[in-house]
Amino acid sequence: MSASSLVNRRYVGVRENLAYGIACGGQNMSYTFMASYLTYFFVNVFGIDPAIVATMLFIEGIWDAVNDPIMGSIVDKTRTRFGKLRPYLLVIPIPLAVVTMLLFAGPVLMAGASMGAKVAYMVITYFIWEFLYTICDVPFWGMSAAISPNPADRTRAISSARFSASILGGLPGIVLPVLIDLVNAGAVGISLQKIFFVIGIVVSFVGMGLFSLAGICTRERVAQSLEEPSLLDSFKYLFQNKPLMLLILSNILGALGGINGIFQNYYFIDVLGSASINIIIGIPGTVIGFIAYLMIGPLKKRFNNKQISIWMSVICGVLPAITFVLGYGNMKNMSVMVPLLMAQGALNALFNGVRMVIPTEMISETVDYMEWKTGKRSEGMSFSILTFISKFTGAMSKSMGTGLLKAIGYVTSSTNAVVPQSMHTQRGIFAMYTIIPGLLGILGIIPLFFYDLVGEKQQKILKELAERREKTEKREEEKPVEVDTQA
Repeated sequence: MSASSLVNRRYVGVRENLAYGIACGGQNMSYTFMASYLTYFFVNVFGIDPAIVATMLFIEGIWDAVNDPIMGSIVDKTRTRFGKLRPYLLVIPIPLAVVTMLLFAGPVLMAGASMGAKVAYMVITYFIWEFLYTICDVPFWGMSAAISPNPADRTRAISSARFSASILGGLPGIVLPVLIDLVNAGAVGISLQKIFFVIGIVVSFVGMGLFSLAGICTRERVAQSLEEPSLLDSFKYLFQNKPLMLLILSNILGALGGINGIFQNYYFIDVLGSASINIIIGIPGTVIGFIAYLMIGPLKKRFNNKQISIWMSVICGVLPAITFVLGYGNMKNMSVMVPLLMAQGALNALFNGVRMVIPTEMISETVDYMEWKTGKRSEGMSFSILTFISKFTGAMSKSMGTGLLKAIGYVTSSTNAVVPQSMHTQRGIFAMYTIIPGLLGILGIIPLFFYDLVGEKQQKILKELAERREKTEKREEEKPVEVDTQA
């Protein structure tokens, strides 16, 4: 079989693609719930001071700088009959589900406890959650590179994962805003503490149950070297990987726009006065977002990954800035803001859906590049850095955003009641939700201009890797079978 045939052969079937996608959706049920409501939960439900929460998130982000690369190196050293990635995907979902449930059980289990005890509970459960999440997230995204040597297979797997994540990951965000509004209006006889506890149980065990499909139903198809790289070697290869370094820098700069996620809930609750209106605003984006995954194939026929990523980032950064300009004088007016935010959400879903797939595929390209350059693959280290950057910048965004709540004069209540905010604070919330993160996010395109794994160079790498793998397989097949004559 020719090298070209090996590169273009389809290895991953529909069933495996579907399982990988559903697994990502299950993971995102838990992760999106955490990412979207963690600050609100700790500050407004658990009753912990925003400054303490911001400090914890900052320290946790620093811890990730150590924890994630070490985990990536451990994954790269793993050699079992199940592969180097699947063992973690088979084992970790259960303890991660338990810890997620315990984290959101804090206000119920620690009712009446001192503030010091609550802070200790928050820190311990959140750090354990982050540790376990890293152990499963690094192998999961590493699987997107190891599932097939064919870039088209990888694109389909990543698209399936992102598509499922956008659906299943959004489910808690449909239910929770309605419940928050009902509690704030006094229409239900249940507290926010118990609501978060119950939803925490659901997303923990349903989400992690689906996530376990990644370990059960997928296979690693790219052969690994028998030599186990040391931690020092893993870091050395990492810093030799210039394309990966550029993607890391792009992620760091682009993630400065992540503060919008912190201020989204505060905008709907404290400015528009309705958490559940977010559900209506999200409907067009949910429908139109499906089209994004159909756009990827046609776009890749005309443009390379670098070009697609740059243009999608620019568009997604400009959209919230336009919303700010058009909506500033009517930021409290639902009749103006709802259709405006619906339009922004629909367009953002269209372009961001593409943007969510392409960068992950580019990480796989850098793994191929290092195999071509050194003979060794490092999915664990490469995707651990991606995971670290995602979590670190997310933690920094949460820390920054939580700290900015006080800076703009945000006021909380010890009884979890909604406190009217000043006009100055409401304007600050609106700006932090729209124009500021939008413009900051565009900075991420700067390093991408120097990314060169495109065109003829990328095709050359894929062809030569396929030839090498074919020769290695033939050598293994031609090795004589050793017979034990002592038996």
